[in-house]
Amino acid sequence: MRLDAAGVQTAPDGAVEVDGHLRTSQQHIFAVGDVNGGPQFTYIALDDARIVLDQLLGDGKRSTGDRVAVPHTLFVTPPLATVGLTETEARAQGLDIKVARENVADIVAMPRAYTVEETHGLMKFVVDPTTDRIPGAALHSIDAQELINTVALAMRHGITATELQNSIYTHPSSTETFNEVFGKIVA
Repeated sequence: MRLDAAGVQTAPDGAVEVDGHLRTSQQHIFAVGDVNGGPQFTYIALDDARIVLDQLLGDGKRSTGDRVAVPHTLFVTPPLATVGLTETEARAQGLDIKVARENVADIVAMPRAYTVEETHGLMKFVVDPTTDRIPGAALHSIDAQELINTVALAMRHGITATELQNSIYTHPSSTETFNEVFGKIVA
């Protein structure tokens, strides 16, 4: 590509340089998806499109800076899904945290794992003991790719670990695990 001929600047790694609204060095040209050097996930490209649509047809306020608690999933068996800080990262930042951790095979309140005979894995939540908010989670379990979305939503909207623990979930479902695991918070 001859992006330089169009006056579009690129980074040394070849990614198209963009601002928070995905505009390139040519204000009338946007770069979305894998070309702009951001996280290379389909759902990020979809959000890129929403940002550009907001610039073109909306109020122009939406930006990449709005992306908070973006989950990731590695589709292995069972899936490994993460969001936010790991326990190690939180401690390295000097955060006062507690951890809720349990092996999936030991989670009584997760009947779906037994129903589909997939009890391998682990669930781990990092919790701020002062605010009861969740700065991060790592889920290696059946339905982790779905559960992590609920955790990410909770993180974005300040829903506490206690609220997730005390919520009512359908049965049998994997979300029921929140009822149990958040009750096992330790130092």
